[in-house]
Parts: sequence; structure tokens; C-alpha cells
Amino acid sequence: MKISRRAFLKTSVGAALAAGLPSFWTASAAAQSRHAVREFHFSASPARINLGTGPDFVAWTYNGQVPGPEIRVREGETIRVILKNYLPEATTIHWHGVPVPNAMDGVPGVTQPAVRPGGTFVYEFEARPAGTYIYHSHAKYQLDQGLYGPLVIEASPPRESYDREYSLMLEDWVMQDGGGISRTQRRPPMGMMGGMRHGRMRSPSPGGPLQEPFYDGYAVNGRVYPAISPLEVRPGERVKIRLMNASSATIYYLRLAGHPLTITHLDGQPVRPVETDVLRIGMGERYDVMLTADNPGSWLLAASEEGFGEGRLRVPLRYRGVRPQEPVPPTFRPGLRMATYQDFSAAGPPEGPADAAGRFYGQTLSGGMHSPFWSINGRLYPDAEWLTVRNGERVRLSYGNDSMMPHPMHLHGHFFQVVNPALPPNLWVTKDTVIVDPMQRLDIEFRADNPGHWFHHCHNLYHMEAGMANVVVYEGWG
Repeated sequence: MKISRRAFLKTSVGAALAAGLPSFWTASAAAQSRHAVREFHFSASPARINLGTGPDFVAWTYNGQVPGPEIRVREGETIRVILKNYLPEATTIHWHGVPVPNAMDGVPGVTQPAVRPGGTFVYEFEARPAGTYIYHSHAKYQLDQGLYGPLVIEASPPRESYDREYSLMLEDWVMQDGGGISRTQRRPPMGMMGGMRHGRMRSPSPGGPLQEPFYDGYAVNGRVYPAISPLEVRPGERVKIRLMNASSATIYYLRLAGHPLTITHLDGQPVRPVETDVLRIGMGERYDVMLTADNPGSWLLAASEEGFGEGRLRVPLRYRGVRPQEPVPPTFRPGLRMATYQDFSAAGPPEGPADAAGRFYGQTLSGGMHSPFWSINGRLYPDAEWLTVRNGERVRLSYGNDSMMPHPMHLHGHFFQVVNPALPPNLWVTKDTVIVDPMQRLDIEFRADNPGHWFHHCHNLYHMEAGMANVVVYEGWG
């Protein structure tokens, strides 16, 4: 659902002062006042919801709905979100994937104090670059209680041609009061306890972290199949679908029956199009895909039965004029195409040669069996190492996953490139979240071009809260 827009010119200096922001942000906000300001009012509060099937239950919401209202703006406009907290505990909003100024990033204890119950905070930043993003709480387990929503920054001027567009937010749910923190069955620890030689694991909280729950609902845009409305298309149309995985602990393998999907963007950034039968999307990742409506009928976009119940995530796609009928599900079999990061290259034209990374950090990901903790280099956040960088330098993070679970690693405040030895650096794809699979080594590089303290973590919420995080720190900052 798209919330109403208010487009008007208005100074932002007063809002910055009221929020207690530093002088550099006030100056930046004053400069942005020359652009259209799009203002949104968000209230974070408990609300009774229903996902279309199953029981009513109490979730935590933005403006009383899940997912939260869609924010859709044009590139270069200024986004102003006035957050009022009606929750019983402190909260924040993080703008996942958008390289906002550090004071706007929404990480408690890193970029801002959390907004206390009854409090208000004004988030304000320039909407760029264009792409598909997510906003969500970064406080405790609030993501798994319902506090997330879609953020779309449209290119100005438009750089794509299509006839119809849909945004699909993928969500895993515990359909009980409290959502993911409710008293429910939880997964036992699994994986391998590698990396212990690097440090001693200690609990980040007196009671220890929660284990992942067994989810009993997989929703799209807040509805569980068959309650979700079909995606309607007309024969011959070119259809754009923005896929956003806001789930706390679920990786999906998606396939649309009767049609291949052409991937055009990873995490909002353009790539040379790649056609695939199956699309794998991790927590925090976004994929933009195109399809050509050339096979009239009633079909299902669905997840495979791999993993823990993901097969219940289904979205019908129906051609107009086709009589109502049970949609045809996709089949999952060996030999289907499934695009990997190594199949992509950056959309041209390529830039000049990239300079070599001047700083390297090894990041050993471990945890699991016989332990509720997950670590980077054997250390648990907040007692984690700082990754110190210098403004302007190029930095490489080298991941080695010693565990038996995949970890979607996310870096705040920056885009990074996925190192692909088969391509020159100027064709490496740009992302902000990348899945590191069990026993895999994967490297990324980023330009240190956004000074501040930036959170870096696994986007499995339960791994992050169990210690798998650290902080990138610019020399001389703070």
C-alpha cells in the first residue's frame, strides 16, 4: 500500500536541531532544502492483525499495518520520516541499502540512541541512488515482530521501459501474539563451532540469545496464500517485479510456473540481464526481475520445498480474461537454471580500472552446534573487533564460513562489489547484502566514502542478535 505524499519545499534546519543532530548534518539538510521534501509520519505501535488465513494476533507495526506503508519517491528528493514511538520499548528505523548520512542510519548504540517510548525522531536524507530498498527496525528482535516496509526510489529520468510493476515483500511469521519473540517452538543449535581459537565466546546478554523459531506463516505483502490477491497481467505486457526479502531467518528459492524470469537489478543496482528459472534470495536481499506475459493462464510464483516450510510461500499470477481456475504450481527438478553471483556483471558502460584494495580484513563466520552463539573471528558483538578504515581507501573483506549455515552479510552505509576472479574489477556486481554459504570463501570490496561508524552483520536476525556483527570505523571519526 502506498501512503499519501506531501511534496513541498521546506527548510530542514529546524528538524535537524530538534533531533539534536551534529552541525555537519544541519548544513547538509540546509543544502537539501533546495529539493522537494517528501514527508511521511510513522507511528510504531502494537496492533492486532490477520494475514488472511489463521488467527488474529498482535504484531508490532508502522501505522497499524504489516508491512509498513510503501515509501516511493523520485531520485534526488529529500525523504523526511517523523517517527513517533508508541511501543513499550525503544526503537529505530534503518534504511536498508541506502547510503544515508551516519546519523540517519538507525542503529542503536552505533549511530543514535534508540527512540524511547513516547519519543519522536526525525529521519531525513536524500533519496539516492535509485533502486529497491527496505526499511526496518534495528532494535532487538523487532524486525521479527513486524517492523519493516518497502522503500522504492524511482530513477529520474526513468531508465527502464515496462507496462506494469509489482512490489512483493517476502515475510516469515510466527502467527502468535508477539511474533518472533513469542513462546513458540524453536530450532536447536546446528552447524559447526569453528573459529574458537580467535577468542572466547561470551553471552551478549544475561539470558542468552533466542534460537530461530519454527515459522507457521509465509506471507507476501502481509497476506498468506490463498488470501493474497493475484498479480494480474495482460498478454504481451512487459512486467517488472521488485522482490524484497524482509524475512528474519528464511532464504527463498523462487520459481514462476510457465515463465522464466530475467534479473535486471541486484539490491537495487543494475546488472546485465540474466535469465533464470530459479531465483535464490536471502534475508535483506532485493532482486528486480522482468517477465514477458506470453503464456496465458493462471500460474503460481512459489518457493521450493527445500529448507523449513518455505513451500507455503505462494503468489498467484493470472492473465486477464482467463476464467478463474486453480493456478498451476512450478516444478523444481535437477537441471533448472539458478543464477549465482558469478553469473552477473555490472551494467555498462564500464568505468576505468579500479585501484587495488589498500586494506584487508579476514572475517571468519562460525557458530552453531551445542551453542546458541554466532561469531565473527570468534568474537561476539558488542565485544567485537573494529574494522578501521581511512576515508577514500578501498577495503576488502574476505569471508570464510566455517559453519553449516548460510550467512547473508550486510554492510551499512556503503555499496560493495562482489569479487569475481573471472571479470575485471570494473565489471564486478554492486550489492549491499551477500550470502556466504557453508564452507565457502567469498570476498567483497568497498570504497570508504561515507565517514562514520557503520554496522556490519549477518542479516539472519537470530545470528546477529547472537553476536555475528562488528563495526566499520573511520579513522578520526568521533
